[in-house]
Amino acid sequence: MLACELAMPMYFYIYPDFQVLFIRGHGVITQTERIETMLTWLRDPAYELCTSALFDVVDAQSTPRLAELRQIIALLQQRLPAGGPRRLAIVTSKPITFAVARVFEQLMRLKGVPLEVRSFSDRDRAWAWLRPDDPAPDSSFEVSESDSTRD
Repeated sequence: MLACELAMPMYFYIYPDFQVLFIRGHGVITQTERIETMLTWLRDPAYELCTSALFDVVDAQSTPRLAELRQIIALLQQRLPAGGPRRLAIVTSKPITFAVARVFEQLMRLKGVPLEVRSFSDRDRAWAWLRPDDPAPDSSFEVSESDSTRD
């Protein structure tokens, strides 16, 4: 499986050619939706081939609470495969979302999860941090309706 349904407020797509996991959140995202989507990409065989991950929450209208961040981190500690991305760039547009993403960065580091997280308010800067030797992809890199049905 390479994609998760677009109808959900949080979905992902694995681009095997780029070896990147692209995650997008929009609207109001519940903790159940966060966890279900995360567990789905962690179980995906293509996940372990990825070298980086980009999480776009520019259009998200909600942020996780501290207890929810801790739950996500505990699950990552238990289920993060040996392979897969070791860098995650989170792209935000709202100050509160950026602040929560920074808290997540710090908690990940404190808990020793082998996934380096950085927050950005600019997608091009996020990509440059993730893939300094690769040009930023154009808008066709984004998940589209036709991509979500690909297996």
